[in-house]
Amino acid sequence: MKQARAKLSGLGLAELEAVLAAEIDGKHRSSLMAEVGRAIDALKTEEEAEASLVAPEPEASPARVLSGIEWFRLPREVRRCWARQPDGTYLEL
Repeated sequence: MKQARAKLSGLGLAELEAVLAAEIDGKHRSSLMAEVGRAIDALKTEEEAEASLVAPEPEASPARVLSGIEWFRLPREVRRCWARQPDGTYLEL
């Protein structure tokens, strides 16, 4: 039993789930199944912690809208980044 517990720390999530399924189908040792369950929980918690360390993607900022007069004041190369809307305003692309 101690040998099995020692080997659990080196297994990945899929392998632990396979061990759990085999134990359920096999000898059904509750203490070993509990250890496998704890190891699975620890891996999932670790993955969640790593995922939370990744910088979240910035939220989409609201689209900027300009009136026709404001659009005409922009330099020509900047105007290319704007699209005219049916109401006469310009929406940033």
